[in-house]
Amino acid sequence: MGIRTNRITKLAVAFFVLWSLLAGRLVYLQLAEGAKLTVLGISGRIQEVQVEVARGEILDRNGAPLTNTAQHFSVVVFPSQIEDVRKAASELAELTGLKESKISQRFGGDLRPFKLKTDIDAVTAQKINSRGLPGVMAVAEKVRYGYSSLAAHVVGYINAADNKGVSGIEGLYDDILRGSQATYLAAMVDAGQQIIPGLGYKRLRLAGGTGPSNIVLTLDSRIQKIVEAVLDQQVARGAVVILRPSTGEVLAMASRPNFDGNNLGDYLVRNSAPLLNRALAAYQPGSVFKLAVAAAALEEKVVRPEDEFYDRGYIDVNGLRIKGWDYELGPRGRLTFKDAMAYSSNPVFIQVGLKLGADRLISYAHKFGFGQKTRLNFDGEADGNLPAPDSLYPGDLANLSIGQGVLEATPLQVAGMVATIVNDGVKVDPYLVSRLTTQEGVVVKNFPASRGIRVMSKQTALTMRDMMKAVTEYGTGQAAFVEGGGSAGKTGSAETGRQGSAGKGINHAWFAGYAPLDNPQYVVVVLVEDGMSGGDVAAPIFHDIVAKMLADDDQ
Repeated sequence: MGIRTNRITKLAVAFFVLWSLLAGRLVYLQLAEGAKLTVLGISGRIQEVQVEVARGEILDRNGAPLTNTAQHFSVVVFPSQIEDVRKAASELAELTGLKESKISQRFGGDLRPFKLKTDIDAVTAQKINSRGLPGVMAVAEKVRYGYSSLAAHVVGYINAADNKGVSGIEGLYDDILRGSQATYLAAMVDAGQQIIPGLGYKRLRLAGGTGPSNIVLTLDSRIQKIVEAVLDQQVARGAVVILRPSTGEVLAMASRPNFDGNNLGDYLVRNSAPLLNRALAAYQPGSVFKLAVAAAALEEKVVRPEDEFYDRGYIDVNGLRIKGWDYELGPRGRLTFKDAMAYSSNPVFIQVGLKLGADRLISYAHKFGFGQKTRLNFDGEADGNLPAPDSLYPGDLANLSIGQGVLEATPLQVAGMVATIVNDGVKVDPYLVSRLTTQEGVVVKNFPASRGIRVMSKQTALTMRDMMKAVTEYGTGQAAFVEGGGSAGKTGSAETGRQGSAGKGINHAWFAGYAPLDNPQYVVVVLVEDGMSGGDVAAPIFHDIVAKMLADDDQ
């Protein structure tokens, strides 16, 4: 009896061990290898074709999508399910406009499912599906970039051939955006590759990666729409950047000409460089750089706002005569430094720049962010050009003091300078990415604003803001003044060295400013390539954008 009981016990233990091993293996396969085995398990029982790009979303600060905002319809064909090839080809030719012979060629040979056409409208899709053709379906697909999508240069684009991000956020965060789920249209088939009754065609989403897959930006779609609408109406080539001065958040960034990320081939051959993000490209800043000169001179106590100068319309520096932008109107006469800012006096700012000296001017310009990339890390962002102090002769320093010569800056760098002035002299790094989330919206990582560094005293910053108010109240930027909340800033007309057909020099037009006057919320920089006059061209564009933003804020 004892021997028999011992055998039963051993047998029970053996069964228990085997059962435990089997259960453990099942748990491992279910949890650790589940996704992989699901794909392997169904691969022999389905015929599938991918119907949507397997990429995460790029969203604005409020969760509004900047990608996958539109849809089109594609014709998907499962050749093994087609009963009458000639009939199917004939009907599809009638419905899609494709040649019947071309369709028939696609049906022959390879039995793997494929997309026949990817740009049909909803009406045609409905007609195709109502015919009930075996093996043929019209399915809705998200379009990665909508037909009038926002922030194209910020979002960037992908290489459709390999689903790899190439530029903008698509390129910068490609590894995260590709950690998403692929969507397939699948036909559930039996061993004879025939549709299983009751199952038919299904949309399947299969895991294609782990971790975060959505990028949430600091952009505000409401503001971005305002900017792009104004640019579309008024600017052929140029850019606009809008920052929140206290945090460095990029609320809007737009460049023109624009492009459609779904049809890149149409833009690669254009000489207007539509793929270039002009907000991150370098240009001579012209008189908007006088803000940096003034801030440095005030901080170093080289000059006071009430100090008087004499503007005779020109200034001679080591035998080089440099004229004021309004030289033809004659001398302006006596001006305070505040008035010199309002009227953008070249002779006065050259006097101040020479007194300040190359070392101090370059030092402050560098603190403002000139001559170096921001921390956006975008491919193609320009450093700009800030010359070394020891390379500047008096004539060079004179030109630098009015934003000319070898100096170059991007609209984003100029926006960073204005934001520093508005933020009581503290510079914070501009940034575009707010957080990373999963498909379900769970936050995986936040990107807070930088702590900032002090570039000038609060008193100097307040004095600068008062001088910038003079520009829009009675100076060169009156067209930028916005009723209600008010606005302030600086005009710029930067010489390009090129001449038009009439022999007149061609200038880039700038306006860099902020609004409202009390508790400023927006720093706005406008650049118009070959716009000629900052006061006549860029300032009104600034006005239109800011007026619409403030009106929306009041609603």
